[in-house]
Amino acid sequence: VHRADIGLDAKGNILAWDHTIVGQSITTGTMFEGFMVKNGVDATTVEGMGAPYDVPLNLSVHSPKVNVPVLWWRSVGHSHTAFAMESLIDELAHAAGTDPLEYRRGLLATHARHLAVLNLAAEKAGWGSTLEKGRARGIAVHESFGSVVAQVAEVSVDTTPQGTRVIKVHRVVAAVDCGPVINPGPLVEQIEGGITMALSTSLKEEVKFAKGGVATSNFDDYPIIRMSEVPEIEVHMVKSNDKIGGIGELGIPAVAPAVANAVFNATGARIRRIPLTPEIVLAAIKEKKA
Repeated sequence: VHRADIGLDAKGNILAWDHTIVGQSITTGTMFEGFMVKNGVDATTVEGMGAPYDVPLNLSVHSPKVNVPVLWWRSVGHSHTAFAMESLIDELAHAAGTDPLEYRRGLLATHARHLAVLNLAAEKAGWGSTLEKGRARGIAVHESFGSVVAQVAEVSVDTTPQGTRVIKVHRVVAAVDCGPVINPGPLVEQIEGGITMALSTSLKEEVKFAKGGVATSNFDDYPIIRMSEVPEIEVHMVKSNDKIGGIGELGIPAVAPAVANAVFNATGARIRRIPLTPEIVLAAIKEKKA
């Protein structure tokens, strides 16, 4: 769980950012605890927070002891920190009355690497161009494992016969800087696979609890994305001479915020939790109308 209190001036500049994360440590009790937990803070809980944005971030962390075992998930802490950061940056852009792409450009003006992937993803996705009626785009940029990725998601939100709202992702455009690319084939495959996995976890996968236990039991109540639901995916590479970084987990973090930001642009409803299930989307829309 993240909580953020952020102050802006009249021009939309960030004056203060107080941020709290509450979550279990995933390295406590493992062989990594000795060098990954410092002063009670698990590095994987806070990775991906703040940087590279030039923001006055005051970050605090609380790691409660809960009798539920937790370990790694693909992209580790970036799985939730990217969602929090990129959703908040988007929300700040709209509060400042600024295009989300332009707002990020301003915050990343001195970070050429991040700016390059952001610009490339926006260009290839046609950011700002007219879309088919009912569709909207969302954008996110994030650094993890020594590499940088920006993604633009194109979505629509459809009403089902039951009255819920279902997110349909039509296209995801990714731009990547992982340093010099030696073999582009595996890079594209890893990003495509990461995006597909992240769409599944962002839109569908949820373990539910009832009567003091886990109610989710199999794929009939824990759906995963089907091939028919996988959108058009484009992966573009930035020519880079930076140090070679990782690509195995890079495709995951920016997907959820890019989709959620697109949903906001489509509906005006801000969603602050994942997965973005039909029930959650409907509740956010109802809250906006109220």
